[in-house]
Amino acid sequence: MLRIRRTMKSTWLPLVLPTCILLGTAARAVEPTVTVEYKTFPGLAEMDGNWAALLAASDGKVYVGLACHGCDGHLVYFDSKADRMVDVGDLNKLTGQSGLAIGPQSKIHAKFGEGRDGRIYFATHAGLWFDYSRYATPEGYPGSHYMAYDPRTGTMQDFGIGPRFEGMNTGAYDPKYNRIYGLTHPRGHFVYYDVASGAKVDEGRVNNWDSICRTLGIDEDGNVYGSFGQGHIYKYSPATDAITELTEQLPIRQKGISLGRDYGKSESAWRVVLWDHETKMFYGLDESETALFSFNPTAPPNQAIKRLGQMAMPGLADKRYVPYATLSLTLGHDRKLYYAAAEKEFDYGGSGEAGKASHLMTYDLHTGKLQDLGEMHLPDGRPVLGTNAATTGPDGTIYFVGAIGVKNISGEQGQSAGMIGDTPYRLALFIYHPKAGN
Repeated sequence: MLRIRRTMKSTWLPLVLPTCILLGTAARAVEPTVTVEYKTFPGLAEMDGNWAALLAASDGKVYVGLACHGCDGHLVYFDSKADRMVDVGDLNKLTGQSGLAIGPQSKIHAKFGEGRDGRIYFATHAGLWFDYSRYATPEGYPGSHYMAYDPRTGTMQDFGIGPRFEGMNTGAYDPKYNRIYGLTHPRGHFVYYDVASGAKVDEGRVNNWDSICRTLGIDEDGNVYGSFGQGHIYKYSPATDAITELTEQLPIRQKGISLGRDYGKSESAWRVVLWDHETKMFYGLDESETALFSFNPTAPPNQAIKRLGQMAMPGLADKRYVPYATLSLTLGHDRKLYYAAAEKEFDYGGSGEAGKASHLMTYDLHTGKLQDLGEMHLPDGRPVLGTNAATTGPDGTIYFVGAIGVKNISGEQGQSAGMIGDTPYRLALFIYHPKAGN
């Protein structure tokens, strides 16, 4: 295994030109660099994205949902104990769709969940909608499947299609009630599958196009939370089977003129939230300016939401053009929130251009200190172009999934998923071991 090392990286002149400095040219201040280990996905170089679908399970396996727009997505896992990558399978084959000439199961776009039975629960998603011209037609997308993978037997159980003709772009699993929850695409309905009873329930529409949230939060009592409208929050109670609107509002920035981002993207919802069993609170990031906030569901009205800071890269904070927040937030065993902040708007092949390396940001829940650990680089010096998923392993290891540039070296030459600007890229799993004192 490669070791993590922190180095200092010059952002201007290489050390091979000392004469320039002697002549009076002042170099910029050096920036810290975080070197991360990485693993690519052998035989799956065409996979072109990953959003939220990343889970480090209790057995040390790290599950990843690989997307492929217009073709078949894959479920894979990295066995951290054996140091090997395993392709569980093609989602089209796993759902019995191979050769049917219908819209493919191209993604796992929502979070995985680990059940008390040890199985990994998730739902599938579409990846190419033909501009909706084939929406709800025989040759179109048949609908998202609810599924479970058993790592003990290596078998997959398909619970069948949930929402007809719609994908599942947001979701979460609750082990208390043993349910897979989700938001459908494109209508934004709140749905769930009850594993014990086999019931498939549609609670109706909770989101519009301009406010769809990409993460559902679940507390330890099994209550499910999402955001909608202008930073508002709703709660689904499994005890009453009812959805209610809360009085709290997120610290969002009002949406203005789009500068470089897809104007269809929401800027009025939370991008990612996670539940902390110790503080009994959610921590999350808004979409518009990467504002970090806490959300205490049991606090008195108008006291539940607190703005804790901004986790955008230094120099971009408070700017109108701060990049759209990523989904790459996780809580480490050291009580720090870890976030991979992009330098440019990052959406894999949908990105306008490849920015500089992502920065690894932390927020200490004990001290309230926000820290930039520096640019994320591979051991060979390549930058991490961007990420959109994060998780923490049982041993405290931090994992991200994102994109790297493809080098012209043996084993990688020509193997890319596409282009980010003019840079060919492929997906990789990034591995970071926190150090004491960072």
